[in-house]
Amino acid sequence: MGLTFFPLRHSSIERQLGDRPRHIPHIEGYQLVLIVCMADLLAIAVPGIIGYAITKHYHPLIVTAEYANLWGVITGIALVFFFGVFRCYGHLPLDFRSQLPLLFTGFSLSILLVAFGLFSLKIGQDYSRGWFVGWWLASLAALTAERVVAERVRSHLVKQGALAQKFAIYGAGDATRPVIEGLRREPGIEIVGIFDDRSSRVPTEMGGIPISGGVKHMAALAHAHRIDRVVIMLPLSAGERITAIARALYSLPLHIDVGFGARQGDISFRRGDCIGNLLLLALQERPLAEWRRVIKACEDIALSVLILLAILPLMALIALAIKLDSPGPVLFRQKRVGFTGDVFEVLKFRTMFAASTDLLGAQLTRRDDPRITRIGRFLRRFSLDELPQIINVLRGEMSLVGPRPHPLAAKAANIPYQDSIDSYALRHRVKPGITGWAQVKGWRGETNTVLQLRRRVEHDVFYIEHWSLWMDLKILAITLWCVFNTKNVF
Repeated sequence: MGLTFFPLRHSSIERQLGDRPRHIPHIEGYQLVLIVCMADLLAIAVPGIIGYAITKHYHPLIVTAEYANLWGVITGIALVFFFGVFRCYGHLPLDFRSQLPLLFTGFSLSILLVAFGLFSLKIGQDYSRGWFVGWWLASLAALTAERVVAERVRSHLVKQGALAQKFAIYGAGDATRPVIEGLRREPGIEIVGIFDDRSSRVPTEMGGIPISGGVKHMAALAHAHRIDRVVIMLPLSAGERITAIARALYSLPLHIDVGFGARQGDISFRRGDCIGNLLLLALQERPLAEWRRVIKACEDIALSVLILLAILPLMALIALAIKLDSPGPVLFRQKRVGFTGDVFEVLKFRTMFAASTDLLGAQLTRRDDPRITRIGRFLRRFSLDELPQIINVLRGEMSLVGPRPHPLAAKAANIPYQDSIDSYALRHRVKPGITGWAQVKGWRGETNTVLQLRRRVEHDVFYIEHWSLWMDLKILAITLWCVFNTKNVF
């Protein structure tokens, strides 16, 4: 299921990637976003602490906890929210000058929101107005200084090759040579390889970069997180080849473009990008890039910990009921397809007799299935058998919300899922979820027909392309209601 990957230790492209100095680690965009976010919070906390120390010298009776809650929790949450809305973390490399007005606006709105809350609750008199205004002005200065430093650090990392967007080019035709030179002149871009399946019709190298295999080799490098963006340098008339290449990369969280050399302004199109002398027509955008990836990871960790603490007593009772109901293990472990097509072991409460469990999922559960135990029917009816997957989330194998992971041998109309629909692998571009958009929109339960599977995949792809924190919270809320709708669950 998914792509078949193979070792690359002795390939020319591995040797090329190894040319970078060993003491300079590569930094992912989301890691830089997280560092900058932490620096932003520190930039407002330090002035608040200093201002508090000065204020307390003149007003000894003020309470530390009240001020700490204000600058450390409420304003911090508001700051991250508004900076996220204004995309202060969404475009890397950072551009300090263009973001400065957004930084001022975002923090000022955070302060105004807190001030409005204090006024509405009639507790504004508990805080020093001088401290409040001084904190606001000092934090603006600290944010400005912090972003200046962040920009200089980013520039240094780009020059050292530690922070670069890793490009792969497919197609070694004549049009690729000027594109290579143009990309090399762009800061923050690293060409990790050129690929082409026509080994007998293309040169062995281009612009000093070896031609390093075909689309399977490129997919393997992307699966190893060595590629961020793929540019297909083929004529638009080669539609079938372009489609085949894109499909081979469907399960990977990549940005895929069709590129052609031209000056900016020569050609205009609605959806694309221009880098140097290269025009890019987007086929697939990278989901959950940078800031969005950080938000979803924080959401998964924070909510999963809270949920697990709340349901531990319930999980203990369920485990006891399973042991008393039938012999066998409490947990059922099954191999399923997850992020980038990798196989992982999903955890569920066992709902079938131990001798009847289907480790590969070749036989879908049907109504009045004799394999299901008495307690298992109750657990499946209210989806309580899925609760152990919270552990999968904390292990980083799943998310709370995402496309449901399918068993390895699952079939629709006796056709394996991955062979039923061309776009099936698109759902593997994000981590699978305990619940998802398809489930709350009624496509929960059996997928006996290709049409049922197609509708589920369509909803999964819609979720990936339209993800937001609000959408996740909405799905989680609807899921609580859906567990009582058992029409398609058995």
